[in-house]
Amino acid sequence: MKCKHVFAIALLSVGSMKLQAQQHRAHEQQMHTMASEVQQTNVRIAILLYPDVVLQDFAGPMEVFSKAKNLSQGKYTVFTVAKDLKPVRTENGLLKMTPDYTLENMPTADYLIIPGASMPVMHALVDDKVYLDFIKRWSKKNDGHLVTVCTGAYLVAPTGAFDGKKITTHYFVADDLAEQYPKATVVKDVRFVDEGNIITSSGVTSGIDVALYLVGKQSGEKMKAMIERAMQYTYHEEEKWPVAPNGMRYRSQ
Repeated sequence: MKCKHVFAIALLSVGSMKLQAQQHRAHEQQMHTMASEVQQTNVRIAILLYPDVVLQDFAGPMEVFSKAKNLSQGKYTVFTVAKDLKPVRTENGLLKMTPDYTLENMPTADYLIIPGASMPVMHALVDDKVYLDFIKRWSKKNDGHLVTVCTGAYLVAPTGAFDGKKITTHYFVADDLAEQYPKATVVKDVRFVDEGNIITSSGVTSGIDVALYLVGKQSGEKMKAMIERAMQYTYHEEEKWPVAPNGMRYRSQ
């Protein structure tokens, strides 16, 4: 009886190993199929860094694209760019990063992600001609897409790239952005707005939504859904915005 029991366990073990092998082959086949569905040989994403940038504004999209790179078997390339190659600290000095490229020597990219920061930081950036000239050059490209996250919209608006377009930004500064740049139409209660080569997203975590949206466009809904599950994140295109307490609102000085 003991031998029969051992033999039965051995059979179960072999069966389990076969099932695992079959599941592994099915998973590999699914990964290969998804990789073949990516529209481009390589989707290239540049992320702009600058001092005191909000970490979540670029970390969220970066994580989405990192998972897309795995699932597509390397068809996504993500790199960072900055004014120079000096280490950049995020808001409150939480993280120090060394950019991959400068604004002058960066490789070609399909998407340029511009994350946001506190409004004093954004106003200081707007006063720096280097950033505005760079964005003007980029926005004139026919084959590149400009993507803003949160208050990153304030770095693009002065260049005129938003004129005649629908845009969005963080809910707390949306009215101010509309007043400062009346040639653009600010849309509320959305996570992002796609106007072709200009894509804007609302507050902070909306960068995850816009990144998932871009993955869906490039690689299909199946990959997008897999990344949603992996991140335990629920994708939204529309969402009722919060209301600031006591009628508070931001106004540019």
